[in-house]
Amino acid sequence: MLLAAGLASALAACNDVSVEQTPDTGQTLCFGDYKTCVDPILQAEINGRNGVTTCAASGCHDINTGSGGGFKIFPNPGDDTRFLSNFNTAKAFANLNSPTDSKLLLEPLNGISAISGTHTGGDIFPSTTDPCYQAIRSWISRRVDDEAGAGCGACAAPDVGQCGF
Repeated sequence: MLLAAGLASALAACNDVSVEQTPDTGQTLCFGDYKTCVDPILQAEINGRNGVTTCAASGCHDINTGSGGGFKIFPNPGDDTRFLSNFNTAKAFANLNSPTDSKLLLEPLNGISAISGTHTGGDIFPSTTDPCYQAIRSWISRRVDDEAGAGCGACAAPDVGQCGF
């Protein structure tokens, strides 16, 4: 009986354990995580788009020939200067205080009216459970103080072939 009371007490103590999660309070996002997990999404072939269309394609968001409003990126950046330009563009379309309200996520999301006009590229993410949507949301959610600091390197790159329509 004493053993049962001790076990019950120990189990009750387990319920009292709380894990506090420190909120992200940084003012920027991780550059390395962008290169590893976000830019590949923007460079990947969009499912069902005839095998040639990417977000960075000419006529879409290509920095030189794109018609995609203020969101302009280098296709296949290749060097850190161009990656940094793409990073800064994507970061400008991220809402650090409310990641799910980021224009980077809302514009291509199925069923969401575009924030400014329409996303002429159509719906890219069928839902918020899309692995590429999730990867971008995760990147935006991980606020840091240093773009290359210790808080970086935690992203998990999605299989872009499983993303989009």
